[in-house]
Amino acid sequence: MKQKFITFLVGFFIYGTLFGVMMFYTETNGNIKKALSAGIFFGIFMALFEVFISPRIKNYFTKNKE
Repeated sequence: MKQKFITFLVGFFIYGTLFGVMMFYTETNGNIKKALSAGIFFGIFMALFEVFISPRIKNYFTKNKE
């Protein structure tokens, strides 16, 4: 449980920060509020993907490989 929480936080900060910065410079025309909300939204969903979906995908392909 502790490992999933750490994975979620790290994924949230990395994905959210990178996506927010990218949105700030490309799509939102310098609107910090839009870039921040987009970064938070994207960070949450990508972190949830890393915690719940990605391990199942990895397990599926390692089982079929053997």
